[in-house]
Amino acid sequence: MRVVITGATSGLGAEMARQYAAEGATHLGLVGRREERLNEVAEECRALGATVATYTQDVRDGAAMQELARDFVERAGGVDLVIANAGVGSPDRIGSGDPGPLTKLMDVNVNGVINTLIPFVPTMKEQRSGHLVAIASQAGWRAMPHHAGYAASKIAVRTLMDGFGYALEHYGVRWTCINPGFVVSEMTDTNEFPMPFLQPTDVAVRRMRKAIRRGARTYTFPRRLFALICLLRVLPRFVVARLRA
Repeated sequence: MRVVITGATSGLGAEMARQYAAEGATHLGLVGRREERLNEVAEECRALGATVATYTQDVRDGAAMQELARDFVERAGGVDLVIANAGVGSPDRIGSGDPGPLTKLMDVNVNGVINTLIPFVPTMKEQRSGHLVAIASQAGWRAMPHHAGYAASKIAVRTLMDGFGYALEHYGVRWTCINPGFVVSEMTDTNEFPMPFLQPTDVAVRRMRKAIRRGARTYTFPRRLFALICLLRVLPRFVVARLRA
């Protein structure tokens, strides 16, 4: 299997790289901004038998991501699975008057997905096979106080993937949008609020890979957290406004 993963320097991305390498992936394209950490993950995957190409790249750079796709397809002779995992999270802080942090968040979380997946579409259409995956979040089901930007970015990802699916299924290209809850990672390590049903990284990745293998179009987990979010969606606005995460 020929697999490309963004955000591969830590958390879900690094663990996905290790698990796919252990499963027998022949070619891995690992994308991240921290070169030293990216090389460490690559060496772990090579030790497991995978041929690895590393790309120290920012997913916000569309032209560079197009070149990355061309390079990987040439090296691997095609592509089977592309996982748009890179993402950032931060509070809105709209009271600061500075739109910069939210603009960056939307750029990484939304445009980064577009820049990652779209360049591989022509190859997949030509192959009449391939699988596009985007990592969204359960946050995309309900905007919470102080985290509206993050929720909006994940809602956008879910909507994009739904639309991409209609456009690509005729060509034999599959798609999956994954909506995880809280997973142990660098991002969640900085959270200063309760994270119900927090999952170990390796366990979460095994569940995600299982959903990808079976071709699930949308996979939301854990279900207990999703049940709570569904409850929040129907609670009166004044109740939700009292939540101060």
